[in-house]
Amino acid sequence: MSVNRAIFHNSVFLFALIPVVAIWGFWVTYFTRPPETLSAYDHIHGLAMFGWTFMLISQSYLIRTNRRDIHRMMGKLSYLLAPLVIISTLVLANYRLNVRGLNVQSMYILEMQIFIIIQFTVFYVMAMRHRKQPEVHARWMICTAFTLLDPILARVLMVNFLQVPLESGIIQYITYGVTDLLVMVLVVWDWKSQQRRDVFLPALILLLVTHLSVFVFNGTTAWESFATWYRALPIS
Repeated sequence: MSVNRAIFHNSVFLFALIPVVAIWGFWVTYFTRPPETLSAYDHIHGLAMFGWTFMLISQSYLIRTNRRDIHRMMGKLSYLLAPLVIISTLVLANYRLNVRGLNVQSMYILEMQIFIIIQFTVFYVMAMRHRKQPEVHARWMICTAFTLLDPILARVLMVNFLQVPLESGIIQYITYGVTDLLVMVLVVWDWKSQQRRDVFLPALILLLVTHLSVFVFNGTTAWESFATWYRALPIS
């Protein structure tokens, strides 16, 4: 099967798995938590992220069923939803730093949040830049889904399988490894199928650089200074 056929006809099934696994991963840390332990920032961020997931599902379904006019019309919602994903993540990161204080774990979490937003923003901007080139646009939109894997899989692992300190990096070795391996498969498949290296290869490079950066900056004075500055921003 060519990559194009897999993207335009079968990606909806893979996207549909994301909310299922997300509910599993966030069941303890969000869905069943006492209401008083959750802030409005948590709810807004959660709605934004699930909204993005369901947009990926609906848009891929519309392409599969050849309803391209509705697909283009609904795509305009991303101009509101993507900024909400970005802003809600950044505001929530600021809020949690102020609630939890500057410690090893909170600064590590901030790293992951900042680098995820860098990934998401680049992938989304590239998708919209190429919105008139369906094959390129679809590939970049798929890449936005890869930014969701670490926070989802990390919670599945932490709650159910590996009770280890998050800042140890063990969880990210697995979640980043899974994400990067999946994109590597797409890089090879796209090249062998259609000699393409215009999307998944640069996406893989960005993922590798940002994933590595989490470990490089972890525990450094430079990152502590950044976290101190970011915590002081009056955005939450």
